[in-house]
Amino acid sequence: MAEFKFGFEEAWLRLIIKKIPDHPDLFQSSSVEKAQGILRIGKLKVGAARVWAESAGIITKSKSKFVLTPLGHLIRRHDPDMDDDGIWWVIHYNLARQDSSAWFYSFYFNEFKYDAFDRDILEKELRAWWDKNHEKPMTDSTFDKLIFSPLIQVFEGTRLGKQFGFFEPQEKNCFCRQPVGLRLPPPSIIGYGLLDWARKQQRQSVHLEKLLEPWSIGKIFRFDRSSLDESLIQIGDSYNKQVAWVSHTAGLNSVSIMDLNPLTLISAYYHELDGESPTNALEKGKADLLEIKKMQMTETLFS
Repeated sequence: MAEFKFGFEEAWLRLIIKKIPDHPDLFQSSSVEKAQGILRIGKLKVGAARVWAESAGIITKSKSKFVLTPLGHLIRRHDPDMDDDGIWWVIHYNLARQDSSAWFYSFYFNEFKYDAFDRDILEKELRAWWDKNHEKPMTDSTFDKLIFSPLIQVFEGTRLGKQFGFFEPQEKNCFCRQPVGLRLPPPSIIGYGLLDWARKQQRQSVHLEKLLEPWSIGKIFRFDRSSLDESLIQIGDSYNKQVAWVSHTAGLNSVSIMDLNPLTLISAYYHELDGESPTNALEKGKADLLEIKKMQMTETLFS
């Protein structure tokens, strides 16, 4: 199991996106001092930066080196400073989905039911979840150092906390988060999550209510029933049913999902920001992914 000894800050991921193509040895054990200088962090935080970047889906290990994933390449191409909120919705989704190695982050968005709570409630729920999957109970040290502290640090060090409304400290060790349906990602980012979920579930269609269950986009993006329905209608209309669409015929509320690379929607998101129509942005997104695939094949050939 990956150890998240610290949370992460936005600046760490920005620097990884920018620097790792020229420094594929950045996270090798022999390069700790180099990583400290490049990422501007202490020795113990270097390992945390790596595991969070891997969990966020922006880097991966290739042989003995670390390289950008296709998502990482898209960010580097369109928004290397990671200024726009859209990509942070993507990072949030990747950290919160079912196969995330940041299991405590994922638990918080899928299984934790409270929007107003204190540390004791969060600890009780996290320990109960841990006990379902481990023979030995969680130690106090594990909870304090490897779960609670990193989770708080992520929310404090990124816009995912107060700005996105996912976590806000109150008085006397109490916390809250905004209600479901209050803040939602752009349609293209919702489309990314839906396509990714459908691929992992091997689904081409799904009942709308299924998408509100734990580990689905409704839970992860914090939809209510109405906002999810409206967003899916918008996706169907904007992309001319090339991504997904919802049918209310005979009260079925069935969502049809196309077999499209989810990353196409992230590229489309950036092209839409540049003024392209959704359908044109989708075509440019497909072209982006083909270019990145060719580039990665060349990198592999000469590595």
